[in-house]
Amino acid sequence: MVTMLATVVQAWGSQVLVTDNANGQEVLVNTQYSTCNLNAGDQVRIVFNGVMTASIPPQISAQSICVQRLY
Repeated sequence: MVTMLATVVQAWGSQVLVTDNANGQEVLVNTQYSTCNLNAGDQVRIVFNGVMTASIPPQISAQSICVQRLY
């Protein structure tokens, strides 16, 4: 499994467009769950199997997406 730290750009249905914090690349994240709890600007930790498409934007399938809260 691979972990990506990212910033949410937009979320809808079961997809999230994020910007990878490591390299600034936008990535479309597909998940089997609703993303209605995610908002633009949220910092998230995404766990996926390491496979990323060569499309523009690249796409991944998330195992989990967790919002990183600052306390």
